[in-house]
Amino acid sequence: MKSARVVWIIIIAMMLISLGFFYYLSRSDQGQIRISSNPWVGFTPFIYAQEKGWLDKTPFRFMWLVDLSENGRLYERGFTQGFTATQYELLRFKEHSHIKPVFLIDRSAGADAILSNRSLEALKISDEPIRVYLEMGSLNEDFFNAFIRENGLDKTHFILTNISQKSITEVKLSGEPVILISYAPYVSELRAKGFVTVASTQTMHSFFVIDALYMDERSIVGREEEYQNLKTIFDRALENFYSDPKEYYETVRGYLEGETYDEFMETTEQIEWLNRSVDRSIMHQLEKQGISTDRVLP
Repeated sequence: MKSARVVWIIIIAMMLISLGFFYYLSRSDQGQIRISSNPWVGFTPFIYAQEKGWLDKTPFRFMWLVDLSENGRLYERGFTQGFTATQYELLRFKEHSHIKPVFLIDRSAGADAILSNRSLEALKISDEPIRVYLEMGSLNEDFFNAFIRENGLDKTHFILTNISQKSITEVKLSGEPVILISYAPYVSELRAKGFVTVASTQTMHSFFVIDALYMDERSIVGREEEYQNLKTIFDRALENFYSDPKEYYETVRGYLEGETYDEFMETTEQIEWLNRSVDRSIMHQLEKQGISTDRVLP
């Protein structure tokens, strides 16, 4: 009886903490613009700017997450006005006509990867069922489907297992064939465990991953100058990366899940930054996928 009472006290305490957190978000300064993000290499200029205090006098407040699906949950419940994400996360919204990219950040050129304890050729001829660890409801799922199509694989041969990016690094190298779908900084840890890359956004021909800052258009109206200032801050942070990458890394390293300086620098070579100029073909790719680009800043 006593142990049951303790359990109930703990449950109620956790509920009160959660309610308090959401109450704080919903009641915080109405002038704030809340954005959710994650430690993807392309989003680190926002981390750098935050750590340097450059955002303190702006209305922008960032919430740092791990699971990609959390962006959607927080936005749909009204706790954020926008998020950093790929176009695939946006396309999974039931209704996204009000959500538009404000500025493009990067295009993945190898930083998103499919890893395995088998070679690609071994996976193609395997008679064993292959377990796939991925974050369902995110671009991981779209990535897997494109991988299956490009390599002529039978989807029924795979067993999909939903897992967070935080937990995917705990998957152990074993004898059974497995596939893991992840992105930097988590890919570095998986490679260190012995998993090998069998496909990436550098090798895929039909899968284009474009990261951007997506915002509810209604939070932009009348505040265009503030968003232009945020882009200027982003560009300034990136300039600091180019001029002193070691100092930049030391500033953001607390968010990088243990990624070393060399690993971090390697991932920066696996994306194409889009903040300075945007190829019209990339804009066309987004529009082709049904994403309006009329709010993208120059």
